[in-house]
Amino acid sequence: MVKKAIKIKTNSRLHLGFISLETNNPYSYGGMGVCINKYPTVVRISPSTQFKSNLEKSHNNRILRFLKQYEYSTKVKIESISSPEKHIGLGSGSQLILAIEECIMKYYMTPSWPNIFSRKYRSGIGYNTYQYGGFILDSPKSIKKQSMPIFKFSFPKNWKIILLFDHTIKGLSGYQEKSFFLNNKDVKIREKLSDIILNNIVPSIIYNDFDIFSSALSKFQKITSSLYLTHQKSLYVSNHIEKVINKISNNFKIGAGQSSWGPTSYMIVDSKKDLNKILSILDKQISMYNNLAYNVVTAVNSGRRLF
Repeated sequence: MVKKAIKIKTNSRLHLGFISLETNNPYSYGGMGVCINKYPTVVRISPSTQFKSNLEKSHNNRILRFLKQYEYSTKVKIESISSPEKHIGLGSGSQLILAIEECIMKYYMTPSWPNIFSRKYRSGIGYNTYQYGGFILDSPKSIKKQSMPIFKFSFPKNWKIILLFDHTIKGLSGYQEKSFFLNNKDVKIREKLSDIILNNIVPSIIYNDFDIFSSALSKFQKITSSLYLTHQKSLYVSNHIEKVINKISNNFKIGAGQSSWGPTSYMIVDSKKDLNKILSILDKQISMYNNLAYNVVTAVNSGRRLF
């Protein structure tokens, strides 16, 4: 039987913050995230006369090892057609790996998900936005098991998200990220953050109550910033982004924060009238800093698409 090409398109995500880092509690991390409609990852797998790929060498080695181990044909072409920039807070690494693994699963009809990259996720936000889209509240995870979504819900489409980028900064990754988590275990803010999520953020999304949501999210972000003080000295890793967001938040009702390690940050806006005014101010602010850029996105309330 001739195999057909398979393509998967998945969206980027914003990580809105952890509930906690490792503590004496048997469950750790957990957090919130939302899937957005721009900066997609697209992966394609198709028949070939030999193994071909434009992926990183380390990715190719893992894929070939898997195919040979289970005696699948290596006459295949795997392409990363598009992918956001790495380590800027959009979750591109997780989305790429998940799309590669599912493409291989569908193409070879493997009996279960092929964990080719043996990736251990502290956060389930990447996986769950990949599968479901929308807003995800991720369960704190046990040491031995993958976290599960506590709550998933459609994020209001009328709430617009302004992304801010600083092209001179990269977020933590690899050894630096691992070292951070190993050395930051005693932050006792779980109860405060859990209270904000369960009593304010989740209900405000269900009832489309932007006033409560924006205040609660900004408060949540201010508290979670204390988790990152060994890496960044204030709320945002980019000082320029922080100045821009402070100027906007002093004059408009917004929910603002940094996605994961940044530098990508966001401002969530309800009013279309306010959005236009904010964009006008942003144009002037961005022109002062050659390293900054912005874009307007909306939430996507569905997971990856298979072609």
